[in-house]
Parts: sequence; structure tokens; C-alpha cells
Amino acid sequence: MANFNKNDLAYKGYKESAWPDDDPRLTGKPDSTMLNRSESYEMVYFINRYMTGKSWKEKTTFNKIEAYLKESKSDSKSHAFWRTDLDKNFKLN
Repeated sequence: MANFNKNDLAYKGYKESAWPDDDPRLTGKPDSTMLNRSESYEMVYFINRYMTGKSWKEKTTFNKIEAYLKESKSDSKSHAFWRTDLDKNFKLN
């Protein structure tokens, strides 16, 4: 599994205010929940999980996915939406 943490995030200004029971690792249902792209722990969890599914391990890839998510003009969407969007539109090169 990709194992990056909030210190690996390239963008600054993430919130650290989420309640522990909102953590997708604890709720067990991240697919239907909304991805809060301004919370560091949600971004790290989502990107790590996505990269693991693709067998990607490079920090540059982690940061490219972060940039793709942060720069997207889409409204807040579910984890499932973002996985599908990345599958269709994200390119490593």
C-alpha cells in the first residue's frame, strides 16, 4: 500500500479539524462519502488508497494526484466519483 502522510502533501493550508469519527478508515464506508479536498487526512487517505489500487508508489505520483484533485473545478464529490474521474482523465505523463 502507498504509505504517504500529510507531510508529503505539496499544497499548504489544509485543515486539521475533522472529527475522528469522520475518518474513512474508521467509518469503513469511504466510497459514498464526500471527499473533503481541504482536509489533509482525507486527501492522504484517498490518494494512498487510489495509488495502492494502481500499484503506484512514487511520491511524484502522489503529488500529481493531489494537484489534479486540488485544481479541479468540480464541486465536492464522493470518493467513488473521484476514482472514476481519475481513471478516465488522470495521466501520469
